[in-house]
Amino acid sequence: MAQTTRVHGDFQPVMNYDASSYTVGAVNAVTSAATVQPQGPKLDFGTITFTGATSPSTTDIKTAIDTIQQLATVYLYEYTEVGDNTDTLAVAVYPTGAWSFTNGGDLDAALTAALGYAVTTGTSATFTN
Repeated sequence: MAQTTRVHGDFQPVMNYDASSYTVGAVNAVTSAATVQPQGPKLDFGTITFTGATSPSTTDIKTAIDTIQQLATVYLYEYTEVGDNTDTLAVAVYPTGAWSFTNGGDLDAALTAALGYAVTTGTSATFTN
Protein backbone atom coordinates (compact mmCIF):
# COMPACT_ATOMS: atom_id res chain seq x y z
CA MET A 1 0.00 0.00 0.00
CA ALA A 2 1.27 3.48 -0.82
CA GLN A 3 2.10 5.81 2.01
CA THR A 4 2.53 9.57 2.02
CA THR A 5 4.57 11.36 4.64
CA ARG A 6 2.45 14.06 6.22
CA VAL A 7 4.12 17.46 5.90
CA HIS A 8 1.60 19.50 7.88
CA GLY A 9 -1.08 19.06 10.52
CA ASP A 10 -0.85 17.56 13.96
CA PHE A 11 -2.94 16.62 16.99
CA GLN A 12 -2.86 20.14 18.46
CA PRO A 13 -6.17 21.66 19.65
CA VAL A 14 -7.90 24.54 17.90
CA MET A 15 -5.93 27.76 18.37
CA ASN A 16 -7.73 30.54 20.22
CA TYR A 17 -6.69 33.75 18.46
CA ASP A 18 -8.18 35.87 21.25
CA ALA A 19 -5.86 34.38 23.89
CA SER A 20 -2.83 36.35 25.03
CA SER A 21 -0.60 33.27 24.68
CA TYR A 22 -0.63 29.87 23.01
CA THR A 23 1.67 26.97 23.82
CA VAL A 24 2.34 24.30 21.24
CA GLY A 25 3.17 20.95 22.80
CA ALA A 26 5.13 18.06 21.36
CA VAL A 27 4.33 16.98 17.81
CA ASN A 28 1.34 14.60 17.76
CA ALA A 29 0.76 14.93 21.51
CA VAL A 30 -2.95 14.78 22.34
CA THR A 31 -4.63 17.11 24.81
CA SER A 32 -7.55 16.00 26.97
CA ALA A 33 -10.89 17.79 26.36
CA ALA A 34 -9.58 20.04 23.56
CA THR A 35 -11.62 20.07 20.38
CA VAL A 36 -9.77 19.94 17.07
CA GLN A 37 -11.89 21.17 14.16
CA PRO A 38 -10.90 21.37 10.52
CA GLN A 39 -13.85 22.56 8.40
CA GLY A 40 -15.82 20.13 6.26
CA PRO A 41 -19.12 18.86 4.75
CA LYS A 42 -21.91 16.67 6.25
CA LEU A 43 -20.37 14.39 8.85
CA ASP A 44 -21.07 11.19 10.78
CA PHE A 45 -20.47 11.45 14.53
CA GLY A 46 -19.37 8.68 16.86
CA THR A 47 -17.52 7.93 20.08
CA ILE A 48 -14.89 5.28 20.76
CA THR A 49 -14.42 4.20 24.39
CA PHE A 50 -11.10 2.52 25.11
CA THR A 51 -12.52 -0.17 27.42
CA GLY A 52 -9.51 -2.46 27.07
CA ALA A 53 -6.92 0.04 28.30
CA THR A 54 -6.76 1.88 31.62
CA SER A 55 -5.21 4.86 29.86
CA PRO A 56 -4.62 4.67 26.09
CA SER A 57 -1.25 5.93 24.88
CA THR A 58 -0.65 8.60 22.28
CA THR A 59 0.20 5.74 19.91
CA ASP A 60 -3.22 4.17 20.62
CA ILE A 61 -4.97 7.44 19.73
CA LYS A 62 -2.92 7.73 16.53
CA THR A 63 -3.69 4.09 15.67
CA ALA A 64 -7.42 4.77 16.15
CA ILE A 65 -7.28 7.88 13.92
CA ASP A 66 -5.25 6.03 11.27
CA THR A 67 -7.68 3.10 11.33
CA ILE A 68 -10.69 5.38 10.92
CA GLN A 69 -8.95 7.20 8.07
CA GLN A 70 -8.63 3.98 6.07
CA LEU A 71 -12.22 4.57 4.94
CA ALA A 72 -13.04 8.12 6.03
CA THR A 73 -11.49 11.49 6.77
CA VAL A 74 -11.55 12.61 10.40
CA TYR A 75 -12.82 16.20 10.33
CA LEU A 76 -13.25 16.73 14.06
CA TYR A 77 -12.05 14.81 17.10
CA GLU A 78 -11.72 15.21 20.83
CA TYR A 79 -9.88 12.85 23.16
CA THR A 80 -11.17 12.97 26.74
CA GLU A 81 -9.23 11.38 29.55
CA VAL A 82 -11.73 9.99 32.04
CA GLY A 83 -9.68 7.12 33.55
CA ASP A 84 -10.25 3.48 34.46
CA ASN A 85 -11.02 2.08 31.00
CA THR A 86 -13.45 4.88 30.07
CA ASP A 87 -11.28 7.34 28.09
CA THR A 88 -13.08 8.41 24.93
CA LEU A 89 -12.34 9.65 21.44
CA ALA A 90 -15.26 11.55 19.92
CA VAL A 91 -14.99 11.90 16.13
CA ALA A 92 -16.80 13.37 13.17
CA VAL A 93 -15.96 11.73 9.84
CA TYR A 94 -16.63 12.16 6.13
CA PRO A 95 -18.09 10.59 4.07
CA THR A 96 -21.20 9.59 5.94
CA GLY A 97 -21.74 5.83 6.03
CA ALA A 98 -18.05 4.97 5.65
CA TRP A 99 -18.05 3.24 9.06
CA SER A 100 -20.78 1.81 11.25
CA PHE A 101 -20.42 3.42 14.68
CA THR A 102 -22.90 0.99 16.27
CA ASN A 103 -21.36 -1.06 19.07
CA GLY A 104 -20.07 -4.29 17.53
CA GLY A 105 -20.12 -2.77 14.03
CA ASP A 106 -17.33 -2.72 11.48
CA LEU A 107 -15.46 0.19 13.12
CA ASP A 108 -15.58 -1.54 16.51
CA ALA A 109 -14.08 -4.70 14.94
CA ALA A 110 -11.41 -2.77 13.00
CA LEU A 111 -10.30 -0.77 16.06
CA THR A 112 -10.22 -3.84 18.31
CA ALA A 113 -8.02 -5.63 15.75
CA ALA A 114 -5.72 -2.63 15.22
CA LEU A 115 -5.30 -1.81 18.92
CA GLY A 116 -5.15 -5.36 20.21
CA TYR A 117 -7.70 -4.73 22.96
CA ALA A 118 -11.43 -4.16 23.25
CA VAL A 119 -13.17 -0.87 22.48
CA THR A 120 -16.81 0.07 22.32
CA THR A 121 -18.28 2.43 19.76
CA GLY A 122 -21.35 4.65 19.89
CA THR A 123 -23.37 6.59 17.33
CA SER A 124 -23.17 10.01 18.97
CA ALA A 125 -20.37 12.32 20.03
CA THR A 126 -20.02 15.07 22.63
CA PHE A 127 -17.49 17.87 22.18
CA THR A 128 -16.78 20.09 25.19
CA ASN A 129 -15.10 23.10 23.57
